[in-house]
Amino acid sequence: MKKILILSLFLSLLAWGLLPAQTPSRSDRVVVAYVTAWTDVMPDPTLMTHINYAFGHVSESFDAVRIDHPERLRQIVASKGEAKVCLSIGGWGSGRFSEMASTALRRKRFAESCAAAVREFGLDGIDMDWEYPTSSAAGISSSKDDTENFTLLMQELRAAIGPDCLLTFASPASARYVDFAAVLPLVDWVNVMAYDMGRPPRHNAALYKSDISGRISSDDAVKRHLDAGVPADKVVMGMPFYGHGKEGYADYVDYKDLPAPLEGHHEVWDPVAKVPYYANADGRLVLGFDNPRSIGEKCRYIVRSGLRGGMYWDYGGDNASNDLARTVAEILLPRSFVSAGAVRPASYAGSQPRFRALLYYSDEVEEAHRQFSHQAVAFFRKLTVGEGFVLDVSQTLPEDLSPYDVIVMPDVAPGSAADRARFEKYMEEGGGWVGFHAAAYNDLSTGWEWFRNFLGGVRFLCNTWPPQPGLMQVESRVHPVTRSLPERFVAPSSEFYQWTPDPRSNPSVQVLVSLAPENFPMGLKDVVFGGDFPVVWTNTDYRMVYLNMGHGDECFTDATQNLLFVNALRWVVSQRSAGDPFLR
Repeated sequence: MKKILILSLFLSLLAWGLLPAQTPSRSDRVVVAYVTAWTDVMPDPTLMTHINYAFGHVSESFDAVRIDHPERLRQIVASKGEAKVCLSIGGWGSGRFSEMASTALRRKRFAESCAAAVREFGLDGIDMDWEYPTSSAAGISSSKDDTENFTLLMQELRAAIGPDCLLTFASPASARYVDFAAVLPLVDWVNVMAYDMGRPPRHNAALYKSDISGRISSDDAVKRHLDAGVPADKVVMGMPFYGHGKEGYADYVDYKDLPAPLEGHHEVWDPVAKVPYYANADGRLVLGFDNPRSIGEKCRYIVRSGLRGGMYWDYGGDNASNDLARTVAEILLPRSFVSAGAVRPASYAGSQPRFRALLYYSDEVEEAHRQFSHQAVAFFRKLTVGEGFVLDVSQTLPEDLSPYDVIVMPDVAPGSAADRARFEKYMEEGGGWVGFHAAAYNDLSTGWEWFRNFLGGVRFLCNTWPPQPGLMQVESRVHPVTRSLPERFVAPSSEFYQWTPDPRSNPSVQVLVSLAPENFPMGLKDVVFGGDFPVVWTNTDYRMVYLNMGHGDECFTDATQNLLFVNALRWVVSQRSAGDPFLR
């Protein structure tokens, strides 16, 4: 009897909403990507669970839905894979909602038109993006009765499309305009538009409040919806794949079009708001945006908060390698596990080398760099067995570099004009490079402008001294070089370089690892007090990775850092024009 009473009490509390909603598991989490009608980029359905096609609109007769570029919608449905496709109706400046929702007959006919579109296009649901009931801020008509009529409209939509179709809606960060208590039983989740919350000199989409955030942060937007009665497992938090600028930057800038900072400007990471921005010479924010690091912070917030998932506007704003979308998928979506029996057995038996590498170093360097180089020779020679490649080691640059799939430089770059010319030609023709520490050292006296541009347009600025361990922060959990690493790890003792301008300011550079801010101030004799501090990056214009580690005799003592070195070598080789040798 006691067990029955306890069970009855539990069920009663659950029914009354006094127990917390179950946290969505990784397999239940959703990633909603808005894909627009006016772009031609096709979404990769493996990076999302749901595609919201933008947009449909209320017809001029106020009683039907009109779809932008319906043939594009058909193409997306045909290639959706495992993802589900919903028609998003509305968007900023899309009107006639108030007139349509004002009468029972128009609401019914509109809902029936939406249901017909679901059947005709093979859709999985409808997403309502009325911006916003009772508001004319978007230049559309409104009425004081819009909130009540929105509820009635959602009731008609649910009845028309049936219980098995998805029904969602977009809600502003302020959590205004909608009667959530009345609407929530009808919908699967709420897409919270946690962006456009500020314009320069304020952040577009700060995760947390800071001195330069807008009046609302993403954290505030989520909490406002929770306070309005939306359970966490019905909250899908939005993220922008764009930014807002001024003073020489466009008002609206897609991540793929993010320019380098203008002269005198620099990139800054807001450690409180957890988002980057460009600052002018006075330190004022002039372009607020999101990058893989900030998107990763937001996705981890979604997980910690037990939210249903993440949403972003829009897929077409990402860069060609989908760095933002891949970051979202890596953190929020379940990983696929493949049984050994489902893949072909290993075919490499050691009889044929996979690739050829050159390790080019010098003994005419300072002792700590010579120590690292000699250990690097031993490290990469041991790899030749497991990785199945040929390694040539030389202190002179061969006349013909074409046989090599990758050149490893642990301590020095080519110095003579002839060697530099051969290396330039090799890289410009698709060669591969893995460089460490002093191999990238260059200042005004180096006199090699091509090499500076090759590194991302940077020169040596200063270094920490004496050598000491550093807390590393992995910035990309999706790039092959770093995706198998923990979010943070402690690198063995080394000397760390800072560069000017910041490598991250170059849109062709993808920073993979940086020094965590907890390190600062760092050093005893030569002290660095803070700032952005990239440690590992790739210039995506070339097949290369630079790793700032490489000083002294302790660099190969940590398994995580050794894995980073191996990953860098394998990734650079895998990108060769002859194809990935590890797939043979």
